[in-house]
Amino acid sequence: MKVKAVISAALLCAFTISASGCDGADIGTDNLIRPPKTVGDEAEIEQLIADTAGSGYTLKYPKSGNYRSAIVMKDLDNDGTDEAIAFYRTPNETKAEVHMLVMYCANDEWKLSENCALDATDVDCVDFADVTGSGTLEILSGYTTYNSSINNLACHSYSNGKTNRLTVESSYSSFYCSDFDSDGVNEVMLLSLYTTENDATANMLVYSEERNCLYSKASVKMDPNITRFKNLSVTATENSQNALIVDGCFANDDTVTQIIYFNTELSVLRNPLYKEKDKNITQRSADIICTDINNDSVTEIPVVDKLPSTSDEDKSAVADKISWNSFYQQSEILNHLSDQIPDYQNGYSFTVPESWADGTYTVRLDSEKRAMSFFEWDFDNLGQKVFEIRAFKLEQWDVGEDSDAYTLIYKNESTAYAFADVNEETSLSISEDDIKTAFSLMTVNNI
Repeated sequence: MKVKAVISAALLCAFTISASGCDGADIGTDNLIRPPKTVGDEAEIEQLIADTAGSGYTLKYPKSGNYRSAIVMKDLDNDGTDEAIAFYRTPNETKAEVHMLVMYCANDEWKLSENCALDATDVDCVDFADVTGSGTLEILSGYTTYNSSINNLACHSYSNGKTNRLTVESSYSSFYCSDFDSDGVNEVMLLSLYTTENDATANMLVYSEERNCLYSKASVKMDPNITRFKNLSVTATENSQNALIVDGCFANDDTVTQIIYFNTELSVLRNPLYKEKDKNITQRSADIICTDINNDSVTEIPVVDKLPSTSDEDKSAVADKISWNSFYQQSEILNHLSDQIPDYQNGYSFTVPESWADGTYTVRLDSEKRAMSFFEWDFDNLGQKVFEIRAFKLEQWDVGEDSDAYTLIYKNESTAYAFADVNEETSLSISEDDIKTAFSLMTVNNI
């Protein structure tokens, strides 16, 4: 029985940006709350912050990304010992300014490396990556502005107790760090939403040792209709080069996927799924993001369509078909892998057998009965029923209420999933074991 989740859908809560990136979403962290008093290194770090900031300071919590603590611990110089990074503001500042403290431990004593003052209203995020190729981690910190779509990026390097600032002349809406040009060093991919002043673009920043800066090596247009980024992830393509997969939302909440990659032969940044005058084939009303559906460490891209129905049918009762695809960089196409039929309401999906050809089947949903029924589809006509999957409340299943004819697939603490009405006389005949194998639970993907 296959119960491992292989589809990701936002059924219960909003998504956050994944591992090596930041966006501007504020999930409600109260940046006025001081951390509790601690002992050991934590207490020493707090005391060093207090001594540096003076009275009345307020710690600022990064609002997005993976590092949301008031004090972020990270081994920047790869010596086996963490450094500490903290952000604060003081009440007597006459302008919008956030301070970043970089602290290190030497001879069992915490010391201040740098107190960096940055023009900002708040801290968007903090991340770490080796962008200089030194084998150590740079601090990439993002700061909010009065425009919610625009953040400013700062980059600092640290070594031997010293912190230095790299010049960065770029703003962003979201960013992600990875090795995009296969040179063994991380680049910073800055994504910008459309504003009246700026186009929607992706910019790949690389490090110049001569100028001690991050500069834009390549850029490409993005869809200007995207109002927010929903999920960012990096996947390896068929030639082992990294591509950035960007799930974004339109104003009507439709989701669309763009793929940003660096063409090393032409030295240009590409966004092949976006075309100014054509609809992106990944556009979908279903709240589904790109994910690795088969544990091969490659992110798959969903294309969602309604299954066949007659013109007078209630389309809300017609199930979706999700076609999962990998991105093939050489030809810039989506390579089809498999199809799934989701029941969003009841949290499961069914993987379509390879023997079922497109246009030969369809599925109907019964929300009251909590059932998904599979049918033959024959030249615009609903054919014979093939089988049915139903979700029972656990107490209903345990007492046998309306469930005698059903065979159990899987049950958890709240729901029993079962099937019935298997018709062996149809052209889509499927065994009971195959039904169980094709069943998968769905999960909410919080990246």
